[in-house]
Amino acid sequence: MREGPARWVSFTDVFLDCDGTLVRVEGIVELARLRGQEAMVAALTEAAMAGHLPLEAIYKQRLALIRPTRAEIRRLIQIYRENLIPDALMVLRALHACGITVHLLSGGLEEAVRGLGFFLGIPPQRVHAVRVRYDPFAGAWWRGEEGPASGVEPSPLLYHDGKARLLEGFQAPGRRLMLVGDGATDLAARPAVHLFVGFGGVFHRPAIEEAADVYIACDRLAPLLPLTLSPERARRLQGMPAEAALREGLQAFRNGQARFRDPERHERFLQIWGNIS
Repeated sequence: MREGPARWVSFTDVFLDCDGTLVRVEGIVELARLRGQEAMVAALTEAAMAGHLPLEAIYKQRLALIRPTRAEIRRLIQIYRENLIPDALMVLRALHACGITVHLLSGGLEEAVRGLGFFLGIPPQRVHAVRVRYDPFAGAWWRGEEGPASGVEPSPLLYHDGKARLLEGFQAPGRRLMLVGDGATDLAARPAVHLFVGFGGVFHRPAIEEAADVYIACDRLAPLLPLTLSPERARRLQGMPAEAALREGLQAFRNGQARFRDPERHERFLQIWGNIS
């Protein structure tokens, strides 16, 4: 966060990465597993997410190895649901109840990410991902070669800076944007939001931990509740199951499982929330 308010102000929009953030898997690797290409695709994906290769350098190569069918992507939706971060559904329901607009922002395949979004109560218009092209007669992967990746519609999300470019379209007076993610494409979008939260609960990537405004080291999303909400807005959670998640999130900041990169900001944040135990 660039400014330093004396009080904590609610965010209006939260953009969540999918793979490695909301779920404990990389979707493209799970699709590759179905084709016996897991090792190669996992290595390429980690190279891009760790920032060693630009996303556009490996997107087409990964898809050429697997060419998923509709049936395989439907299976991926189920894999996503089976591998949700344990408190994800409760945390997102709490954000919705408090009037926060939640988006999914992913370089993954749109049909699978939308399927997860439907389960989480996020409408299709707030799911931003890469749309697949299929052979309309066979339901199989379309074999065209145009663009940076065969078989998908053109999208800024095919590129390393794609999330940053997309987020720029949401900037407006009065809007406060938060991005939560675990990879290099998320970090590249840090200048486009008020707060970039690095998530290390699935994959620990030192570059993300070092550069994120806030870093979550535990495998829970509960710290997002005090980050996203002001203490005043959080009163809406009183008496709800999510009230316990709010307290769990605050405890993560107190014990160092979630922390601001700036120690002074971390202490100020704890002081603002100090009357909630």
